[in-house]
Amino acid sequence: MAATFKIGRVTTRAVSPAKAPGPPTAAGTAEARRARPSRTAPSAAAETATRRRMIDAAVECILEKGFYRASTNEIARTAGVSWGVIQHHFRTREGLMLAVLQDGAEKFFEHMSRAHVEGDTVAERIDHLAEILSAHYGDPTFLAYLQVQLNLDHDPATSAGVRTTMREVAERSHGHVRRLLHEALGEAAATPELATTVFLALRGFAISQQLQSTMAYDSVAPRALRLARQRKLLAQLLAPYVEQVACGR
Repeated sequence: MAATFKIGRVTTRAVSPAKAPGPPTAAGTAEARRARPSRTAPSAAAETATRRRMIDAAVECILEKGFYRASTNEIARTAGVSWGVIQHHFRTREGLMLAVLQDGAEKFFEHMSRAHVEGDTVAERIDHLAEILSAHYGDPTFLAYLQVQLNLDHDPATSAGVRTTMREVAERSHGHVRRLLHEALGEAAATPELATTVFLALRGFAISQQLQSTMAYDSVAPRALRLARQRKLLAQLLAPYVEQVACGR
């Protein structure tokens, strides 16, 4: 409030100090909140895409640098995220590696659940089974999954929970393999040693094709042609023994 004083012929006006602003009202606070930009949580689709990108980056780094040199910092850089984002999704490097292994297992389950062995003869069915198995074990990403499995299994620091999950994944995989072996071998699949040997031979064949493809002399024959010929030859070598076991049962 202003007061007026008259000094001689000069009139002065004294102005009282400005009143201090009071606490914000509820209406003012609500208005301020509306004016402030809102931070929305990422959608489920965005979270899934980020998780997918980190798993793919981990596989890429393992294949390029090896299991131990594929650090979380390198994986984060490849995925275009921070280490904090990896922690948010997987908590630890071990958690991320387990997610890589589970992702490979899910792809295996999906592929094997749709597959069925066909062929009129034992040799044709074994050849077809080899082709089915090669689609997974002959894929370069399987080498990344294999590195993760071997290192987690042999590392004494691997947690009990991770080991339990690994055993569950392995058992689930065996169910699909047993079904396909029965379709390929018939009654002979009831002989455990035979069925296991056939599976190991076909899986080893698929993995060895990857190793051979990295060598200079692989250019002797186109990979697709060589792979088909060698796969049929392997099937023809295994078929007589399978038939012999089946006849003896």
